[in-house]
Amino acid sequence: MLARLSRLAALVLRHRPEEVGLTLDGGGFVPVEALATALSTQRGWESLCADDLVALSVADPRRYELSDGRIRARYGHTITVEQPGEAALPPEWLYLGTSAADVALLREAGLRPRDRRLVHLSATPQAAAEVARRHISDPVVVVVFGRRAFAAGVGFWRAGAALFLTDGVPARFLLITG
Repeated sequence: MLARLSRLAALVLRHRPEEVGLTLDGGGFVPVEALATALSTQRGWESLCADDLVALSVADPRRYELSDGRIRARYGHTITVEQPGEAALPPEWLYLGTSAADVALLREAGLRPRDRRLVHLSATPQAAAEVARRHISDPVVVVVFGRRAFAAGVGFWRAGAALFLTDGVPARFLLITG
């Protein structure tokens, strides 16, 4: 049940809150009770309650955040979220897994969001490769000089213990070996 609920909650919180009559605040939060009520109008979810959403966020704190009776998806939005997380000084290095076909574009244009609003960066090369393997079989891991980019004015937000978000990173702050 939690896996199905996570997919539904992610769809609403990341992409389509208006389809169930919700409006997210600037941080992407919505009251847990309001989300439970909205989701319970969906076929097969009539018995959903706020406790189910609390259990979801406890089971998957990497994806969902609870704060003061509100819930949000931590990352992956295609809708605009003004405050996607806590503004943060990034680590010295961050990582992105990508395809070999995208390497030339990264060298030229740097990192830019594609089908999401923000670029998602991992704290370890292993995590970046694992994320990329969801879409491609043999990822290239790009090193992002996080501190240098930050010092030059690139903003970063912490979306979890090992996940950072940014609007983009110029190519001069990337190390691409593939």
